[in-house]
Amino acid sequence: MTAAVSGLFSVTENKAQIQLRGEVGQNVTFHCPFDKQRTINFFYLQRNKIFVNGYYESRNITMPIWENTRLDKTTVIMYRLNISHGGDYQCLIQYSDSKNVDENHIHLSVTANYTKPTVTMSCDPRCCRVTCASQGGYPGTKMTWNVGTTGSQMWKIWNSSEETDPVTKLVSSYSTADFNCSYGAQKSISCCVGDVTSDVFSVCFPAVSPKTGNPIVTITAVCAMVVVSFMVVLVVLWRYRKGRQTGKETREIRCVSVCGDTEGFIIIIYYYYYVFTVKCKNLKVFSMLVSRSSGSCDARVSVFTRQS
Repeated sequence: MTAAVSGLFSVTENKAQIQLRGEVGQNVTFHCPFDKQRTINFFYLQRNKIFVNGYYESRNITMPIWENTRLDKTTVIMYRLNISHGGDYQCLIQYSDSKNVDENHIHLSVTANYTKPTVTMSCDPRCCRVTCASQGGYPGTKMTWNVGTTGSQMWKIWNSSEETDPVTKLVSSYSTADFNCSYGAQKSISCCVGDVTSDVFSVCFPAVSPKTGNPIVTITAVCAMVVVSFMVVLVVLWRYRKGRQTGKETREIRCVSVCGDTEGFIIIIYYYYYVFTVKCKNLKVFSMLVSRSSGSCDARVSVFTRQS
């Protein structure tokens, strides 16, 4: 214990500093040590001579109180912590039976948990570039890599950085690494910042070829199609040979004179089809050919029939 004089009061300073920790957005409680057997005249919690909260036993406090604090005897509860609340605080207590002021020091450390690192990657046949990113942490912490059995010649850190938000003072941490794909697939990789680790991932896997069907099923289907096609050809040939044996093919050639446009040829086709199928019911028309010489009005109609 050392003594110091401040104005009319003798200040007894306890140099043993109390360590206090809190998280951004949470609450923290300052417990200032005091003698329960004695009556307190006044109590101050201050930060670098700036009043935070406290009271006088015999009169009201005229100094402004921090709006995010609440007082309970010699205990001060601080709400909604942010980074700016971190630092050194002093507890000042004077008892009614003494002019001395007891001073105790408290150091508040405010931290913030980083988000779980997100992983993005871009790969080509030679290299995979992977970036890990995490936001909203404090204090600033460098991103680190867990690469398992990956050797130093297989990867290298390309860039690492930390960015501080000018308002909240929270930090974002980034790191980018290149992985050499000439060594093949590299597995069980992760990155971490503080106590937070990303999901485990792998890099440099070969491109996946589109899935092909079962080769046995494919061969079977092809064989079935060949067999069916062969049977269809046999049936067509059989019916053709039967027709040649049971009917007589004839060819009727009619020459007509048609002057006009295309509609004239359409009329010819319908006419001769009618003559040979309706008028001659014993004939079966299986082919008709209409030709016309260039620049001529003559049309030649060749009708191929077979007796039923």
